[in-house]
Amino acid sequence: MPKMGVDPEATKAPKPVPSGWYKLKFKGFKQKVSSKKDSVNYNAQLEIVENKPEYNGKPVYMGLNTKMARSHVDFSHGLGFSLKPDGDYEGQWIFDPADPENIEKAQYKGPLLGRVLEAELVTTTYDGNERNDVKQIRCMVPGCATKHPDIKHMTNMISSKTQYK
Repeated sequence: MPKMGVDPEATKAPKPVPSGWYKLKFKGFKQKVSSKKDSVNYNAQLEIVENKPEYNGKPVYMGLNTKMARSHVDFSHGLGFSLKPDGDYEGQWIFDPADPENIEKAQYKGPLLGRVLEAELVTTTYDGNERNDVKQIRCMVPGCATKHPDIKHMTNMISSKTQYK
């Protein structure tokens, strides 16, 4: 007789990786209008690569809100690209022809996909569950300080309200 139900191990919250520097491969964005409808959350979908077998492929999510423009700069620079002069990422957005005003249905297509960045991950607690958050990203834009003298990369991208280890 087949087993009914689910694997009990699959119901547990995933364990975060230890805090430290990791290589993360960018897989895409899942963007959503903020609850206040005054900004957009670009949720970057990343996965750990070039690490221990038990860590490789582990997902890491990074929230990038349009009100926190500096985090978008750090993210793009971490992938080796400057933002365009209009503040957008290199590449293009493909909108759903049936719903072209709905940014939540738009898909990013461009050179950032599949690229790898180096980020410091820390363990934080959210809704009682431990998870990994990106604390800082290593810039990969050659000559960044000369090309962008007004940009100062963040060394702590975590909200001051968040406790981490």
